[in-house]
Amino acid sequence: REIERNTCKIKLFCLHPVKQVMMENKLEVHKDKTLKEAVEMAYKMMDLEEVIPMDCCRLVKYDEFHDYLERSYEGEEDTPMGLLLGGVKSTYMFDLLLETRKPDQVFQSYKPGEVMVKVHVVDLKAESVAAPITVRAYLNQTVTEFKQLISKTVVHLPAETMRIVLERCYNDLRLLTAPSKTLKAEGFFRSNKVFVESSETLDYQMAFTDSHLWKLLDRHANTIRLFVLLPEQSPGSYSKRTAYQKAGGDSGNVDDDCERVKGPVGSLKSVEAILEESTEKLKSLSLQQQQDGENGDSSKSTETSDFENIESPLNERDSSASVENRDLEQHIQTSDPENFQSEERSDSDVNNDRSTSSVDSDILSSSHSSDTLCNADNAQIPLANGLDSHSITSSRRTKANEGKKETWDTAEEDSGTDSEYDESGKSRGETQYMYFKAEPYAADAGSGEGHKWLMVHVDKRITLAAFKQHLEPFVGVLSSHFKVFRVYASNQEFESVRLNETLSSFSDDNKITIRLGRALKKGEYRVKVYQLLVNEQEPCKFLLDAVFAKGMTVRQSKEELIPQLREQCGLELSIDRFRLRKKTWKNPGTVFLDYHIYEEDINISSNWEVFLEVLDGVEKMKSMSQLAVLSRRWRPSEMKLDPFQEVVLESSSVDELREKLSEISGIPLEDIEFVKGRGTFPCDISVLDIHQDLDWNPKVSTLNVWPLYICDDGAVIFYRDKTEELMELTDEQRNELMKKESSRLQKTGHRVTYSPRKEKALKIYLDGAPNKDLAQD
Repeated sequence: REIERNTCKIKLFCLHPVKQVMMENKLEVHKDKTLKEAVEMAYKMMDLEEVIPMDCCRLVKYDEFHDYLERSYEGEEDTPMGLLLGGVKSTYMFDLLLETRKPDQVFQSYKPGEVMVKVHVVDLKAESVAAPITVRAYLNQTVTEFKQLISKTVVHLPAETMRIVLERCYNDLRLLTAPSKTLKAEGFFRSNKVFVESSETLDYQMAFTDSHLWKLLDRHANTIRLFVLLPEQSPGSYSKRTAYQKAGGDSGNVDDDCERVKGPVGSLKSVEAILEESTEKLKSLSLQQQQDGENGDSSKSTETSDFENIESPLNERDSSASVENRDLEQHIQTSDPENFQSEERSDSDVNNDRSTSSVDSDILSSSHSSDTLCNADNAQIPLANGLDSHSITSSRRTKANEGKKETWDTAEEDSGTDSEYDESGKSRGETQYMYFKAEPYAADAGSGEGHKWLMVHVDKRITLAAFKQHLEPFVGVLSSHFKVFRVYASNQEFESVRLNETLSSFSDDNKITIRLGRALKKGEYRVKVYQLLVNEQEPCKFLLDAVFAKGMTVRQSKEELIPQLREQCGLELSIDRFRLRKKTWKNPGTVFLDYHIYEEDINISSNWEVFLEVLDGVEKMKSMSQLAVLSRRWRPSEMKLDPFQEVVLESSSVDELREKLSEISGIPLEDIEFVKGRGTFPCDISVLDIHQDLDWNPKVSTLNVWPLYICDDGAVIFYRDKTEELMELTDEQRNELMKKESSRLQKTGHRVTYSPRKEKALKIYLDGAPNKDLAQD
């Protein structure tokens, strides 16, 4: 207790010098420990022994909320921490930061009363925003004095032509135009962020909101970084891909292609020529599609061309592989799009403990290595966060898309999808926000061998349709032939289908997975099809993803499923020997009849799931007035359950159910007893419990009343012969059977709750009227 009363407890932060990640811990130090000893404790606590020497670290007073360095403690290395922190407390109104430096650097002195300003230098010519430089200033300084301070810190910025823009909050940019105003009057606080620019262009003469500087800062504020996982294999055949690679140069590797960006312009097969080949093909396809839909309206087709602004210094090389390129493009265009989506899952199947599978692919042929051109002069292209890189950039001129929304995940909205192309075939993925920049990214080893990642910097106001169009050259197919999945923190994946909505709900470092397969059009829904195997240990088996459309009949959807089931699952089925039925969690529900129409008789939602059930004979369900239940005979003399048998009833009558059960089992009608199963399908229960723990033979005349409430197809009914005696078990047999049942039920996810006797209900009587209650009882 004495030690506890003399221990200072304060939050400790440290920006890791290598990983550049802010670390947090709680520093507990005795009040008599000196600052030097506290630095040693913090140094070890943050595991920096093998990263930097301890003399490159120091503790400073820090405000984590405002990201503000309040003061440093020069010359106070031998001062006790209790005195330095203002006494012993369990919580403080400030924090400590373990600040680090490089061996050749000198620590800056932080004095109380100063404000911290993060200065970002803007280069209008290169359209880059540099990483911040920290400057300490005073609130009573004027804007002119502040410019001179920045000019001394950043040597190449003259104060005479300097423009300073203060970002007071997100996307609130204010140009400081009054040179005699103090920083306090301009709204500076403890921690501030400014952008400075000193070019001698005429941009400063324009109104700030019309200037190039404002547009660049607006783009910078709305740019996010995303990590995009590309497919593993190309959808095209190996021979097509080989011919294409011979024409395009090297094999399809993003890293190699980006290295070629750095090479000389006159190389044998430069990246500009490769990009020209790729974009010209996509452009011709886009123009052809528009012309077909618009009956030759050339003005409209020119207006909506995706790649109308692309140029190349090496156009003369474009024809060298035109034949092979056209062949590949035709192959991609004419291939059955359903084949692309057949082998993957649209999201991770939490309900059935299935991990998301994908199309294995190596899609990145060298002609599809980037979105548009690199700089013609091989100049360095800056990233949106200020880091410079020889990366691939894209900038398209497209029209603004009206009706933009903030979110675009099917996890949030369930009303279908918007088409990427309208009825005339015109692209709808156009947007005025066209900033897009991608470069290869080396992911962690755990991401899987053969996977290719992109690090994408993109304006989050871009629509999903435009985002997909920018990704076309990286994926290698048109945007209508691949799908975008957003990956959440739990590794769940949800397909994003609303093409007219933006990426506004995304934040930095979110992950996206690209999967091959036909993208949905308006009125179409992605449906996961599972096989119902009522007598298997795992009755729910995923088969494939299918696409159902509004207005389609159930029979039409079955006709489309037959070839997919044959090719992908090896199931040879005729249309009359299987049925589709509702799936709720793992429970089979309503049987869909062939004449039912989706969205009229059957409601569909995004990420919908259905059961496919193979029939032993002809379909008995012909009308919605019929009721299909799954029956299972309990044999108490053998302590076992028979397999499931379907019983189709013409009504909800209990007498009809008894008659049907008597027919299939041979038990006399008067000896039939039944009970409804409990829990989720297949309503597993221990054979030690089923005879006593269920309420057999309910006194009802119809199935749709309490306690049965059987109103839909798929209910489980256990039945038995009441004259059949229960097997006598010895203690040894009972224990052995209990172990077997426990093992069986644990595999199926059901709890074992065996009790040697049936529990009785507890009766509670009120003091006021015991006689009346007893009489009622």
